[in-house]
Amino acid sequence: MNSIAKKVKRVLLKEKPLVKVYSHPRSGTHFLEAFLAKNFYNNKDLNLKEVVWGHWSNRKNKKDGNPYGKLFGNHLFAYHNKNKLPKIYIYRDGRAVAYSVWKTPNFLNKEDSKLDFNEFLQKPIDWYGTPSIKSSKSLTIFEHWLVHINSWFDLAEADNNLLLVKYEDLIDNPCKVYTEIHRKFFKKEKLLLPEELCLIEKPLGLLPNSGTKDAWKKFLNYENQLKFNTLIKSSKIKHNYH
Repeated sequence: MNSIAKKVKRVLLKEKPLVKVYSHPRSGTHFLEAFLAKNFYNNKDLNLKEVVWGHWSNRKNKKDGNPYGKLFGNHLFAYHNKNKLPKIYIYRDGRAVAYSVWKTPNFLNKEDSKLDFNEFLQKPIDWYGTPSIKSSKSLTIFEHWLVHINSWFDLAEADNNLLLVKYEDLIDNPCKVYTEIHRKFFKKEKLLLPEELCLIEKPLGLLPNSGTKDAWKKFLNYENQLKFNTLIKSSKIKHNYH
């Protein structure tokens, strides 16, 4: 076999890169990973045997790993992910994100563990992109979430390999999300019927919370709601959350 034929064979046999999930922490990353795995990679080994996670001051080792861990991209801002790889960015209501971070001890500095939810919202976080990266940028969790989402929405305008998925749509209308993913990345493969879809029905991930959309409503005070409303007006998703 000549060298040209060998090169052609390597190209033809080259495995397609995995479609990976990117997100702000606590935005439904593992939920979407599981949905992808069950409906698009059902016969593929995606297991990561060990996962290190959590706040830079309070790291944990999840020894049972993540069965879909190879589908995780990262939690970094979009400018770290300018490449030709297929990507899905899942985003979620910032109030739910903040509540989930606050409810997850390992995502907080131990010094902040006694803050109530509204106190936590007022205090700048000490990480950037992911809780594992120490930072002194002085952003509150709402501000950090907004900058993160805006960076990815900006990237989506220039990157044809990126799909944006709303967490609440994955909860309320998984068939719609499945169709969007299929059209974007898997259009040569069989399109499953709604009754053939594998739906993810239980909370997943690192210390998963209830998975409900609006648990934060019982805790958020009026002052912080006003701050959120003001911030959202300058966001790329101002029509998505109220």
